[in-house]
Amino acid sequence: MKIAIVGTVGVPARYGGFETLAEQLAKGIKPEAHQLVIYCQRTAYPELNGGEHFEGHHRVFLPLRANGPASMVHDMLAMAHAALIAKVDTLLVLGYSGAWFLPFVRMLRPRMRVVTNIDGMEWRRDKFGRGARALLRGLEVFAARFSHQVIADNPALVDLARKLHQIEPRLIAYGGDHTVVAAKTSATHARDYYLSIARIEPENNCHLILAACAAADIPLVFIGNWAASSYGKALRARYSDSQSLTLLDPVYDLGSLSAVRGSAVGYIHGHSVGGTNPSLVEALFHTENILAFDCVFNRATLADAGSYFVTVDDLIRQLRCEGAGLIDATRLAELREQYRWTRIVAAYLDVCR
Repeated sequence: MKIAIVGTVGVPARYGGFETLAEQLAKGIKPEAHQLVIYCQRTAYPELNGGEHFEGHHRVFLPLRANGPASMVHDMLAMAHAALIAKVDTLLVLGYSGAWFLPFVRMLRPRMRVVTNIDGMEWRRDKFGRGARALLRGLEVFAARFSHQVIADNPALVDLARKLHQIEPRLIAYGGDHTVVAAKTSATHARDYYLSIARIEPENNCHLILAACAAADIPLVFIGNWAASSYGKALRARYSDSQSLTLLDPVYDLGSLSAVRGSAVGYIHGHSVGGTNPSLVEALFHTENILAFDCVFNRATLADAGSYFVTVDDLIRQLRCEGAGLIDATRLAELREQYRWTRIVAAYLDVCR
């Protein structure tokens, strides 16, 4: 097969979960067996990192941003190139920014298979205004209507998509074992700390986690993009003098992250929307102690393992309770096996056929 991957900033991964997915597909699929065409944002790779090829697969660089409003045009250009110039067999679309163009793609290449990962139903996120949510919901309808197969990354998301769009999504989660690498020396000097890794957004309940750890005087290392929003800047200003809290900017080097993860006594996950969050799956490969915000997505990801909280007081009680969040060894092994990339790459190849 020749498969186009549309909807990411590009590879190697430098941004988020979809980029990691694209990178792992490129690493897990032998180019002599199937060829990938991966569309990338040119400005994200000024050095081109070795040219047009990555892991033996082809990269196509586009001049527009791959996220934000510009992504609607970026993805459209990628789809048109994939259909008319690259002439791929399967169009794998990650997200639905360009879903408005799918009817035209289907007309241009009726025999090309279209597979769309609908991400986490972005219109549910509080950071978007009413108009943006309406647009995103409309784009999701287009993705559901004009894709041959829709992928959902979480069992709860499968149920939602089935009810909202009367379709039968294919469940394929994210992997986390790529983060198991040799640890580099950590600059973190806190002892017995919990760890959180997230984009600093209200629906990730960063304020709740910080408030609980500060009130309970529990050491916490929180890694996130604090400077990206007024919400993040306000939180950093409020808690920067706290003795128990260490607020770090994003860390992309896996060796450095492995050191921070390996020294933590547990992981606190505050995401409340978005299906299967990669940071939660990755945490499973570094700790057996997870405290997660209580929502259907997190419970589905963890198969109800770990412990859950909704309020600051809930989390304080969990932090002070010995054994809270502990996942038994058998369940942890089962979860880790479920989120290995070899299984996930095989599932994507199967759905693209």
